Amino acid sequence: AFGSGNSDGSSSSSEHSKMVAYNYAEDFIEERLKSPSTAKFPGIFLKKKHSTSLGGGKYRISSWVDSKNVFGAMIRSRWSCKITFVDGNVKVENIIIE
Repeated sequence: AFGSGNSDGSSSSSEHSKMVAYNYAEDFIEERLKSPSTAKFPGIFLKKKHSTSLGGGKYRISSWVDSKNVFGAMIRSRWSCKITFVDGNVKVENIIIE
């Protein structure tokens, strides 16, 4: 029941890795928001598009998040970072939130 028969598996594996990288990035970004409980990230289709494999266990994530600011207004912030998987650990670098 693994795979649909029309894929060699590598693309679905890479899509899975991109989603794992995005989910880690999401956690790191959420920690830095003024009101993390209000955070709304894109849906799964856009998350895959916003995650790029750089090879060697490195991923560039460029996306957006809607969340409340200090005044309680929902605002959209663009963000990016690099996620690296090394020896079972996850490293985040170059976090930018605009």
